[in-house]
Amino acid sequence: MQDETGEMSWPLVERRRSVRSEDPSGHLAQLSRANELLLSLQKMAVTLSSSLDADEVVQRGVENARRVVSADTVIVALLDQSDGTWTIVAGPDDVIGSASLNRDSPALRCIESERPVEASTGTIWAKAAHGVYQSLRARGQTLGFIAGEWADGHRPTVAEREAIVGVADALALALDNARIFARLAERVAHDERSRVARELHDRVSGSLAAIGFELDDLARGVDEAKRTEIMRVREHVGSTISDIRRLLDDLRADRDGRSLDATSVRELADRMSRRSGVEVAVRHGIDSENLLDRLASDGSATEIHLMIREALLNVERHARARRVDIVVSTYDEELMVVIHDDGRGFDPDLRGHGISGMRERAEWIGASIHFRSGSDGTTVTIRLPLGDVGS
Repeated sequence: MQDETGEMSWPLVERRRSVRSEDPSGHLAQLSRANELLLSLQKMAVTLSSSLDADEVVQRGVENARRVVSADTVIVALLDQSDGTWTIVAGPDDVIGSASLNRDSPALRCIESERPVEASTGTIWAKAAHGVYQSLRARGQTLGFIAGEWADGHRPTVAEREAIVGVADALALALDNARIFARLAERVAHDERSRVARELHDRVSGSLAAIGFELDDLARGVDEAKRTEIMRVREHVGSTISDIRRLLDDLRADRDGRSLDATSVRELADRMSRRSGVEVAVRHGIDSENLLDRLASDGSATEIHLMIREALLNVERHARARRVDIVVSTYDEELMVVIHDDGRGFDPDLRGHGISGMRERAEWIGASIHFRSGSDGTTVTIRLPLGDVGS
């Protein structure tokens, strides 16, 4: 901002004040501190904007805010534009992940103000006695807000309030860039999946179908022994075409950020049921949005989703089952997923059936996976300790 002399920014204003002061040493110290803050903010603006991951942007923003603001805690809350809900993504353990900000909260007054809003009541952190809140805005949209809160009722200095404004500007820009990048990445991934699906359908699947027809013609002109061999190859070609069609189905329906919410699991089950005719029933007992969000953010949801999909593909390809039951629940601080089919069973110690890949996925996220198979079918049980994931 410009002052009446045309000079820019509050550190330069402080410099002029120090020259006019009868006690220049004190003002020069204040100027030195102000310029240190400005330098920190400039560094933060560079480092934040270089990241394209929203979680990393928030983490860096909080770390840098702590360097320039002497608050007891720094809190970041983000706004979901689709439904107007607020989620605290950084702050003390007892408030992080909360989506229950009161609409009358003094903190939310900052979204209507260009300048920081201060409050001594209605602070977000229960231990806080005073807070300063600054909105995060980019391209005319409110992304959220950042807050500094103090437990001892400390009143922030002008420099600290300005520092929060600087942090908010840099953080909002970096968050907006990360969101734009995420949308672009999603679009690129979608376009690439569509391209692969077209290639598989137009070239690979079409070529295999043509080979199958040629094998049919060839089988009609040979003796019985050779016809049996040709039809065995024809069967393999048909099986490969079916596998490709299943892959096409998944590519066209798949989404980034696979989830474990009820809708995603049921969509997975419905796709398998439509392809194979096998009845698939889902019982989903997780209603905690906080837990589902945490599982999605740390990658656990994606890996478990893929394990469920692999288990269903095994049933479809090998089990000759009539029914599959999927149960997703939490029990005794664990996430538990059970997939049971009534098929013919298999030897879990044998290679194949995607079992090694499922075990690797479980190991990556710190989960356990157990296979029990016999004449009454196969049961796959996945257990993930929730621990610090939350519920």
